[in-house]
Amino acid sequence: MPLPLLIIGVAVGGLLLHEDQKEYLKDQDENRHKIIDHHMGREPSEILPSKFQRKLQPGAIVCCEVFEAFIHTGIVVDDETIVELHGSGLIRAISKKRFLEERSGKHIFVACDQQGKTIQLPSAEQRAAEDIFTFHEYDLLQANCYFHTWRWLTGEYTPIDSFSTFNKQLSQLVNAAIYWDQVL
Repeated sequence: MPLPLLIIGVAVGGLLLHEDQKEYLKDQDENRHKIIDHHMGREPSEILPSKFQRKLQPGAIVCCEVFEAFIHTGIVVDDETIVELHGSGLIRAISKKRFLEERSGKHIFVACDQQGKTIQLPSAEQRAAEDIFTFHEYDLLQANCYFHTWRWLTGEYTPIDSFSTFNKQLSQLVNAAIYWDQVL
């Protein structure tokens, strides 16, 4: 008898956490234009995607969810093309549709500032474009998509082990809280 009660308790707890997360995300959207003291504006979320939608623009930073465990990043080089590091180590130029293929996410998110302006770094677009069709050793913690996206953004070779760290560094780079809005 105690096992069914435990299962019910875990299920109810999971639902409450899910609802708390949705409320947190709604609060981030509603308070977007207020002055914020921290660097995380609005995280990307498949649970409740941002209600704001943006077009892809060259030099923009994009991300999507991978198997509900990771956030994958890349750089936009034109209105329809994203440069990313594939798990094979190949730097490739792909469409928005292909960016989401074989991943759990249904949305692409783009980094924006508090006012909804897409964060763009033209030098990143150029660096990423020059890297297409090159191979790099892939390492989940050292030479991953965050490492290469950061390298395209700054020219620096800095290992980045998580999306959270990447987001904090991006926020510091542009001196603004980062809001991850949906791509149209």
